[in-house]
Amino acid sequence: MELLATVLVCTVEIDCDLHIGAVWNGGPTISVHVDRCGQTSRVAKWPIWNPEWDCPLIQPTPDSLGRFVTGRLQEPGVLDALIGVEAA
Repeated sequence: MELLATVLVCTVEIDCDLHIGAVWNGGPTISVHVDRCGQTSRVAKWPIWNPEWDCPLIQPTPDSLGRFVTGRLQEPGVLDALIGVEAA
C-alpha cells in the first residue's frame, strides 16, 4: 500500500550563506533548520497545534506557513537563538 502525504516547506534567506528552513507535515510541530553554507542542521521544533480546538494554529497552505515562520523570526531573540543552537 502506498501512502500519500503532504509536506509544506518554507525557506527564509537571512544572508547569502545563511538560510532558515521550516518543514511541516500538518502535525503538532514545525521542524526548523538552519542552513549555513550548505550544511543543514535541525535546531528546533515549534509547536503549531492548538489543543483546545484540536487543530493547527494556521491553515495548511504554503502562504500560511511562510507568514507564521517569518513572524516567529521577527520576534526578539528567536533568530539569534536558532543560530546559536546551530553553532554549538
